[in-house]
Amino acid sequence: MPDSSIHFQSGGPLHARHRQAVLLDRDKTLNEDPGYLNDPELVALLPGVVQGLQKLQAAGFLLIILSNQSGLGRGKISPEQLFAVNQRLLELLQREFIRIERIYYCPHTDDDGCNCRKPAPGLVQAALEDFQLEPQNCWIAGDRFRDLKCAEGAGIPGLLVGEEEIPVGAPLPLEAPANLIFHGQDLHAAADHILKHRSHL
Repeated sequence: MPDSSIHFQSGGPLHARHRQAVLLDRDKTLNEDPGYLNDPELVALLPGVVQGLQKLQAAGFLLIILSNQSGLGRGKISPEQLFAVNQRLLELLQREFIRIERIYYCPHTDDDGCNCRKPAPGLVQAALEDFQLEPQNCWIAGDRFRDLKCAEGAGIPGLLVGEEEIPVGAPLPLEAPANLIFHGQDLHAAADHILKHRSHL
């Protein structure tokens, strides 16, 4: 039986007073991804990430990462390597005074049948429960459709960043998530959209 537990790496103590959050994919949303990223020296932030996260944080949003890390299950990444990569990412963001509350990750492959590998909802459910968040007070951003589909059932609006799925401005295919409300070039554009339309919260 696959391990069904939710794995996480904390950025620090919880701040329960916050009630609005942006749930973020990691690879190709926040940082470059050469594939099965296992070397902290290769962690590099993508353009627009610092500006976007700073704006969201200044507006009072919690920042929480939800990441598929099947490299663990495939033996491509060790737990120690994943921890080091995550720590490096946190350090780069902390230099810019950006706080990540928690990194949730799924170590499984598609064959494991878990409930936490996106597009399954397990990581989203864990974040909502742990931080006492209401879905209507959240947004979710990622570079792949599955990053948004994991929050589709909860009704959390999704923002697609980059062109991993389709070019910016292209018509949405039938398989696009029902909760996709914005597609922009980077996280800075996504943050601007959130701040412009946050009145729905």
